[in-house]
Amino acid sequence: MNTFALRTAITSAAIAACFALGSGVAAAAPAFHGDPSTPGSQLHVHADPNTPADNNSYQCGAIGVGGAGVGSNAPGQSGQLNGVFFGSGPVQGGCIGNDGSVHFPSGRAE
Repeated sequence: MNTFALRTAITSAAIAACFALGSGVAAAAPAFHGDPSTPGSQLHVHADPNTPADNNSYQCGAIGVGGAGVGSNAPGQSGQLNGVFFGSGPVQGGCIGNDGSVHFPSGRAE
């Protein structure tokens, strides 16, 4: 994914967040976490299955000093963000849930 498309996706997610906040959409947030045991796929999006409100799947994009990637997860599970992460470092991203909720998780690529 090129830089322009990624920036467009993150901007669209930010605009959607403004509408979601006004409509009272409530859901638990996904989180990004690194996975040092799988080099080359160092970032995952995770939804906590123990959170009753978080039975959503998420489509996410992340960008940081170590690289960028996009991916998704199944409800209450982890999913890999495919992309190029050159090393460990902080990442920030945007996620859209299958219920229309918008989140901006951060984490650390490994």
